[in-house]
Order: sequence, then C-alpha cells, then structure tokens
Amino acid sequence: MSDTITRRIPPQRLITAMNPLVRAIAGSRLHRLLDANVLILHLTGRRTGRHYDIPVGFADLDDALLIVTQHPWRANLRDTTEVIVTHQGFTRQMHAQLEEEPSTVATQLGKAIAQLGRTDAQRRFGLALPAHRDPDPAELEAAVREYSLATITLRKT
Repeated sequence: MSDTITRRIPPQRLITAMNPLVRAIAGSRLHRLLDANVLILHLTGRRTGRHYDIPVGFADLDDALLIVTQHPWRANLRDTTEVIVTHQGFTRQMHAQLEEEPSTVATQLGKAIAQLGRTDAQRRFGLALPAHRDPDPAELEAAVREYSLATITLRKT
C-alpha cells in the first residue's frame, strides 16, 4: 500500500456496460442482491430535462446515506434538494444535499471513515488509504481536490 490516498474504481467502460444490468436488478424482485451496496438515483437534467437513472454505491451512516462521486452528473443536484431514489425494492423521495467544497467533503469523508472503519470505507468510496494509519484532514482534502470528489447526503423526507 502507498502512503498517499489513491482512487480505486473500475474502468468507466465497465461501469457503463454494467449499469443497465444493475438498474434492472435494482428494480426487480432480485433487488436484495444489491441493497447493501447500490441504490438508483432518478434525476432530471438541469438544462436538458432528460431523465437519468444512475446506480450509485453508498454508505449507510445511521441517519443518512452518503454517496461519494467524481462524476459530472452531480451538477444536476445543484439546484434541487429532493430526489427520487430506488432502494431496498422501494422507490421514494429523499432530501439530497450536494457538497462540493473540498474542505467540507474531506471532513465528511473523515467522519465516514471513522464510523465505517478503514476497510469498509475504502471499498464503499473507491479509495485506497495510506498504509497502517488513518489519513489526516489535509491528505483527505488533497485527495478530494485531486480526484474532484463530491458527496451527496440523502435523508428521508
């Protein structure tokens, strides 16, 4: 392992190829195969009005679901606070809070890492943390800036 934070996510081509299958499973009776790891965000494009169904990984942090993303689709959440989510076989409205300010995103990641533990946090957020220690706030903020990370916090309405 390295002494810096790196991003560990599958290649985008693989993600794009798998998304239709993930969406189909999430909306079927087989949803339990994904529930611990994936939910579907149903978004409308800010400028285009086009509808998107986006599978995302998340971490369940007691009163909220936390999503970490580097993808540009997050811009669709800048002007809205309510989203439709498919999770655990149900589709429901949730309150979404997009955070893109690097120091705040880094603080959220630090708290999530502490709550989830290193191994689970690395897997859920696609990060490789420094070997044998927790990252400090400056390292987290540097990683947030380098990988253009943002968080989306979902809460029940």
